[in-house]
Amino acid sequence: MLFLYRFLTMEKWTAFKTAAVNSFNLCYLVSLLILAMFSRQIALLFAPNYYVYFYVLLPVVNGALSCGVIALFFKIMKHHKAGACYQHENRVLLVAFLTGLLTIYAAGSQVVSLGVFLTVMYVTLINLRDFMRRLWVYLQPDKVMTKEDLINFSAFFVSLITAFTVLNLTVSFLHNFFGNSPAFNFKPGIEGILDAVYFTFISMTTVGFGDVVPLTPVAKIIVSFECVSSYVMLALFIGVINRGVVKNKP
Repeated sequence: MLFLYRFLTMEKWTAFKTAAVNSFNLCYLVSLLILAMFSRQIALLFAPNYYVYFYVLLPVVNGALSCGVIALFFKIMKHHKAGACYQHENRVLLVAFLTGLLTIYAAGSQVVSLGVFLTVMYVTLINLRDFMRRLWVYLQPDKVMTKEDLINFSAFFVSLITAFTVLNLTVSFLHNFFGNSPAFNFKPGIEGILDAVYFTFISMTTVGFGDVVPLTPVAKIIVSFECVSSYVMLALFIGVINRGVVKNKP
């Protein structure tokens, strides 16, 4: 109890909340990709007991793999001396493990899925508010980007991609839940997650192969907003990076 009390002190809880807000969307995107790519392989490794597999083994393995990917990311950042990125490494790894668990439970529970959706939207709005504050600094006439600025910019873009991926999945789920025609031509089940991630990436990078498409008016409106958002983000990124990049300030 004493350990729990110390962990839940206001100062430590505030620090954990800050780390969670800054990293939740990235960790959730990583856990989504791991689930979509390796769910079949993980299923073959464990016992055929469905409930033990789905509610215990798969969440733990997905959380552990998410931690591994994020730890590798931190190692790369350390190698490039991007110091601000790993100030709260342990807290971010905990967030990665928890998002790995949530990804599995969201796939099997409508309530958890709605909770994750609201969390992603909440985190995205906070990141958007912080990004808009920094944007005025980035657009100053004599402003030159630092490595840390580029990392923050890229982190917000990843957060935006995650938000739209979850939004696409939620719209697809709601259409299926209410018996309407499919919102997107995603594959059924967990394989549809990879389709949603893939579709969001190719839409927001303006590639658009056309193999995965929106099918309903609501889905088309959301995708239109995605495209406009991505054009603005890419234009801003290209504009500020053309001014040059300097080393991080001491």
